[in-house]
Amino acid sequence: MKPGPLGEPAERLLTALASRGHVVVASPDALRAASAADASAASTPLVTLAISDGPLVFDFLGFVRSLGACRLRVLMLSRLGSHPDARTPSLRRLWRLEEHVRAGGLPTLTLRFAPLVGPLTPLWRKLRSRPGLPNGGRKLVNPVAELDAIDTILRALDGRASWQGWYEVAGDDVLSLAELCAIAARSPGERSGGEWEPALDEIAEHRPAESGPWARHFGIVPTALAAWISQGAA
Repeated sequence: MKPGPLGEPAERLLTALASRGHVVVASPDALRAASAADASAASTPLVTLAISDGPLVFDFLGFVRSLGACRLRVLMLSRLGSHPDARTPSLRRLWRLEEHVRAGGLPTLTLRFAPLVGPLTPLWRKLRSRPGLPNGGRKLVNPVAELDAIDTILRALDGRASWQGWYEVAGDDVLSLAELCAIAARSPGERSGGEWEPALDEIAEHRPAESGPWARHFGIVPTALAAWISQGAA
């Protein structure tokens, strides 16, 4: 479940989980109703709280208490660059939220997502339109396939990963924003309706990510850009 609407890409990732059979509810009342309707439940339900961008003041413990008798764990959907000294307010806010949630004492898994790419992602549609790029597009990025991000969460939910620590969910491809834009412009699909996700001020703070710990822990081979672009073209 999630405590109210979340920002992107977290909202989109949870929608993908729902399409794959997971029950996603958005409030304590909805969760209690769903649990009561499951008369076959033989034990206290295990509930995953999905948390991402939120207000600066968030009564996490109060929210947990409002859920009643549930076994709880927390999935923190964060973004690359989250840090207490980040220049961008959104990344500092994410860090504070990460710390606040970790202090709650529940099993917590934090995933910091790199820019998500795929034929339908907002970032890829934006890049297809050949937008103007800051500093000539020299900024290096570690994009990750959105399907890999979804698979990561699925593996965590079904027990193929331990519920602790934090991981940078980032691909092995390291390339400049200009190179990524050129690849996107050659790929098939819509060339309108996209947006910078994450925002350019966040991308400007990205440092080379370490994909190895994430890939090993979740048993994932990061999808190469060329692989899903060729699949989309086919």
